[in-house]
Amino acid sequence: MDLNTYIINKFKNFNEYLETHWQTHPYKYKEIQTLLFFQSYATLELIERFDIKIKESLDYPTLSYYYHRIEKYIKIPTKELFPNSFHRPYHQILNELKYLSFYQHPTEVIKKIEHLHDIYQKIALPNSSFQIYSEIHDLLQITFAYLSDKNIHIEQKNKLIYQWQDIQNLETVSAYKSLEKIAYTLSCFQQESKADQYLALIQESENHRIEFKERTTDLLTHKKSDKWVKACFGFMNTRKGYVFIGISDDQQIVGVEQELKDHFNNSLDLMKRSLIDKLAHESQKISNIYTILEDIKIKDKTILVFKCNKADRPLYYKGELYMRTNSQTTRVPPELIELFREEFYC
Repeated sequence: MDLNTYIINKFKNFNEYLETHWQTHPYKYKEIQTLLFFQSYATLELIERFDIKIKESLDYPTLSYYYHRIEKYIKIPTKELFPNSFHRPYHQILNELKYLSFYQHPTEVIKKIEHLHDIYQKIALPNSSFQIYSEIHDLLQITFAYLSDKNIHIEQKNKLIYQWQDIQNLETVSAYKSLEKIAYTLSCFQQESKADQYLALIQESENHRIEFKERTTDLLTHKKSDKWVKACFGFMNTRKGYVFIGISDDQQIVGVEQELKDHFNNSLDLMKRSLIDKLAHESQKISNIYTILEDIKIKDKTILVFKCNKADRPLYYKGELYMRTNSQTTRVPPELIELFREEFYC
């Protein structure tokens, strides 16, 4: 079998695989798999290097679709798309991880993880690198926190280590299946960590950096309330703070489930998008820079948290300027606006 026939058959087999795994295989991994295959012949133009009849292979619709999506990457030199600056420290980390399970004393484990993090710091990703490398880079960072957590059983840590060992070769399908599992494990870990963090904040009660709102709609009139909006503006004008939605004034975790049912068709995504859009509209989209909305499960209840940072200039809500004082969001009187500017922005 000549090289051209071999590659055409490869395209055909690959296309059949993508078609049969369309529902179960994540979109981005299908694309990177295709990219990897094309890129292995990409240091020179495909046709010039191997006289490949590329048009024949592109008769297969899935490959044709993905080829046109990744065509811009074909001319990127291999050393830029798959940089040694990533692979060398990455494989060194994987090799070091194998021996981590042999360390039993917590101090030794922490010391080893610190060493792994030092290697991690050497990873460099050029702008032209594919998204998969950035994803692995981020997951490694969370992995170190996961392995350092004393509350996680050693068997669970070893399971994660073994999953990392499966993704040394990014050209294999099993690598991406393992990466899915790793991402899921670490997302659950982050959720639990955030739950602990926010539960500690809730227990502080309302103060100069924490505000509780049970709902974003009025319980009696069923109309939308803007009290949470004023709170966000108050924090953006004054200092970093958190606006909790689904927490009562007496620190009870009530969740947003009832409000989702009453006003958002039981769609958390719809509620989050509605709140983000509301805040963005009222701030001329400036809030997108200074706020992040997160959802978190605490005691089987879903709560929302607006994390607000101080803006670089005063933000007005419906012509009024709001600030955070102690545990209250208050309107700045017109005669004190200039003093407010000097206090917080000069």
